[in-house]
Amino acid sequence: MSHVKKHLQWYVPAFLLGATVLIWTAVFSVEARSDALTVRVFDIGQGDGVFIETPAGVQMLIDGGPGPSILSKLGRAMPFWDRTIDVLLLSHPHADHIDGALEVLKRYAVGMVIESDVNHSIPEYGEWHDLIEKKKIPLHVAEAGEVLNLGGGIHLDIYYPNKLFVGESPKNVHDAMVVGRLVYASSSMMFMGDAEVQIEYKLLSSGLELHSDVLKTGHHGSHTSSSEDFLRAVSPKFAVISVGRKNRYGHPHQDVLDRLYSFGINVFRTDQDGDVIFKSTGDSFIPVED
Repeated sequence: MSHVKKHLQWYVPAFLLGATVLIWTAVFSVEARSDALTVRVFDIGQGDGVFIETPAGVQMLIDGGPGPSILSKLGRAMPFWDRTIDVLLLSHPHADHIDGALEVLKRYAVGMVIESDVNHSIPEYGEWHDLIEKKKIPLHVAEAGEVLNLGGGIHLDIYYPNKLFVGESPKNVHDAMVVGRLVYASSSMMFMGDAEVQIEYKLLSSGLELHSDVLKTGHHGSHTSSSEDFLRAVSPKFAVISVGRKNRYGHPHQDVLDRLYSFGINVFRTDQDGDVIFKSTGDSFIPVED
């Protein structure tokens, strides 16, 4: 019996090691076989948080929502061993976009930060820049015309701001919004942040390609955004409204919903549908179940 026990001491660890190798091999194989670009619009309350992952595993987060709930969302969307995010884009420094992003900066290794670097005096934005400097994270100031290459033919085209806002203090910080269009072959998705109608009309007159499969609507479905002319130009099949349940702003406003429905657009709302997930293999973005 002692002879058997002696050998079991070796066999059991060896078996566990072999099983562990097989499990990790399976995990990496599944990751490698994925051929779809995935976009998750998280249900994080009254705010924005969008997670993008390419077939090659490049990960990008746009905004982080109003609090730490983004961390649990990322924990479910990413493998448990993955503590890195390649790109963190901050559309603008309002609390419902930056607070969660700040928590991500604290807990993840972020490869690069993209923002407008507009001057906005809230404590969280000061802490944001302090952390970026302390952790030596490269910071890039976005400007229209730039293209962020995510590999595999996937890119995010920066459509706005159309000028540099570094050090400037606009009356409305939404005027310094970072707006982008994600493109993968013939599929595309527009991210408007909290862009309002003034920016929409600047985009309309810019000559840029606006047509997109999916529109992440501006400003949580507020009547300040999603004008009729803009919806006609984008002509999305799907629209996603990132909005909190029973929020105090009354978002999304009924007039915006009516406009979306009048164009035959399929509308998703995070307050009603939870996390909204789209995938594309290059043809078009389609909604999928988690």
